[in-house]
Amino acid sequence: MLIRYIPGATGFEAGLRRAARATLYLPTACRMAADPCYPWINAGAVRFLSRTLTRRMTGFEWGGGRSTAFLARRVLHLVSVEHNPKWRRRTLALLARHCLANVDCRFLPPGDAPGRPEARPQPWRRLNHVHRMPEYAAYSDAILEFPEEHFDFVSIDGRARVECAFNAASRLRPGGFLLLDNSEWEKYAPIFAAFLDWRRCDFENGVWRTSLLFKPDARSG
Repeated sequence: MLIRYIPGATGFEAGLRRAARATLYLPTACRMAADPCYPWINAGAVRFLSRTLTRRMTGFEWGGGRSTAFLARRVLHLVSVEHNPKWRRRTLALLARHCLANVDCRFLPPGDAPGRPEARPQPWRRLNHVHRMPEYAAYSDAILEFPEEHFDFVSIDGRARVECAFNAASRLRPGGFLLLDNSEWEKYAPIFAAFLDWRRCDFENGVWRTSLLFKPDARSG
């Protein structure tokens, strides 16, 4: 069970909710204070990544920050896309501080660029999906410039997450995985509905959820 954040809530019950959330969040806050490269995702997902990622892997992420340094330390190459100039500066500074040069950091702010609608993969057509955040079309389509089945993993922790997930599916190799943070939010339900045949693993800490979706690999069946 997750104790959800309710924007603008006041009163005694809201205070108890905030106190409970702060208590449950404390272990992650302590880990982040001790390690500037500890990512802001659930501890179970961090443990999974720590034992799974290897220096032979190539990854893609939407949403730069601590996760960028954490992933870069463990993989061969990472492409990181960020929309916020402040976070991009912080990410570049963190990478430089830890001498991590294996990251292709890209800055794609919201705007009028149409992206690459002609290259969008099958989930868009199957679900007749229309971009819900068109100002992030170029941002969410950034992965489409890479070949199909190119990446070993994709991390989604930025804007337009539904559209990012739909695009990521075709660029993820069979057996690879998609990481979705804050997956408890109902607005991300279309992602799970689109990939019902993908194995799912959830990590929760009482405050928020991080989910992993594993692309089926017919070769291992």
